[in-house]
Amino acid sequence: MFDAVLFDLADTLLSFGKVKALSLFSQGCRDTHEYLAEQNLNPPDYAAYRKFSLRAFTGRYLWSHVKGRDFNGMDVIVSVLRRFHVRASEKDLHAMAWMWYRPVLPQVHVVPGTREMLESLRQMGLKLAIVSNTCAPPCCLDRHLEREMLLEYFPTRVYSSTTLYRKPHRIIFESALEQLGVHASRAVFVGDLIARDIRGARRLGMRTVWKPGRKSSPIDRRRFKPDHTIRVITEVEPLLRAIFSLPASAATA
Repeated sequence: MFDAVLFDLADTLLSFGKVKALSLFSQGCRDTHEYLAEQNLNPPDYAAYRKFSLRAFTGRYLWSHVKGRDFNGMDVIVSVLRRFHVRASEKDLHAMAWMWYRPVLPQVHVVPGTREMLESLRQMGLKLAIVSNTCAPPCCLDRHLEREMLLEYFPTRVYSSTTLYRKPHRIIFESALEQLGVHASRAVFVGDLIARDIRGARRLGMRTVWKPGRKSSPIDRRRFKPDHTIRVITEVEPLLRAIFSLPASAATA
């Protein structure tokens, strides 16, 4: 038996369509600049604001990929405001972070049956957690999960924007396992990226479940073979019931 199931977020629990980064950036930039003006926070000229915001986000993004570490988008927002001597409250920062994040919402959907699957896992007595590589502030991700009615299933959520360590680094996995109070050998990890999710989880001794995503690599699969493969996220429950030799739930049946 296992005690916990840990999930990746993007393209695992949440399915993303084709995301056009520049378009999403432009929308977030316009919305946050308008917000600053509406709140009488004396924003700079829009062209200057957009130019510096793009430079700040791009610089942090490139740094994160070179170093294999991550960054928190909230820190970038703060640095942009500091550059233009804009004094924003904590409430303003959270509002602006959401404005940067929300353009992605129309590109995301939850596979039908996901909530029922999570409820069944919880009824099986399994602890659930999310371990995600992301630069999005935790407040935005939590708000998104709440909108999708998934937040209640994951009291443990570990984002690389908080730990600053990205999968496959062991620290981000260990942080989640420590919060769960579960040993790696008693946990299952479900993810879509072989080189990050499967490789990192296997190194710690977790059982791995691969859900092929848009960025799946055949070469990585040969190098870091997962223990199990599923087609859609809702197959996690019947897979675990088969492993445990448990009867099918009413939802599965």
